[in-house]
Amino acid sequence: MGRGIGRRCAEGRKEDAMVHDGAAEPGRQDDYEAGYAAYAERMRSLHISRVAEMPRIELYLDQVLSIVSSELAFMYAPGERVVTGAMVNNYVKQRVVPAPVRKRYARRHLATLLFVCAFKQVLSIEQIRVLLALAAEADIDSTRAYDDMIGLFEETLRELFSEDPGEPPARISSTLRFFNTQGEPVDGKLEGLFENAVILLAYSVHVNAVISLRESAIGGRAL
Repeated sequence: MGRGIGRRCAEGRKEDAMVHDGAAEPGRQDDYEAGYAAYAERMRSLHISRVAEMPRIELYLDQVLSIVSSELAFMYAPGERVVTGAMVNNYVKQRVVPAPVRKRYARRHLATLLFVCAFKQVLSIEQIRVLLALAAEADIDSTRAYDDMIGLFEETLRELFSEDPGEPPARISSTLRFFNTQGEPVDGKLEGLFENAVILLAYSVHVNAVISLRESAIGGRAL
């Protein structure tokens, strides 16, 4: 995740940075700060589709791939494939993603794929499968839970990217609340597990952004 952030934000700049006594030249530091400011603004205004905003009609695989790739492009390097048809088929075989119905995908398929393709940046596919299985076992209202997790992810990014890039971000205090399909609260431990996963993903986006932008600012070497 984030390997191409620096290239994306600093496209067209000359790669002639020099390092003196462990620090970049002032011009390179200016490039980093400008790149960080641009990317931070993008992250503070990031919006990932909620379930109700997804297409109501059932989609073919190529349409699903296009939507998922567009929604999560900010997590990936330019040219890196977010998801492919082969990946989707594997996720279905591994019972991570529900099988399509007559080769068509509904909102639940799209939401699950977005979840998987985001969290595979910080978790293994098997770990993601276990998380989703725990949610299913608890009969969690998946639509409400998905929307709440996206909201927490966006809120965490806003907090992380509102900090001075030279200062460590503060601990996020937001809390998830899960309910089952009957509207009853579920086990708080499960909420905490998913909350930590969401915050881990947001921190990963932030850390990778800082590293990639610094690498770009000094010609490929991190400070």
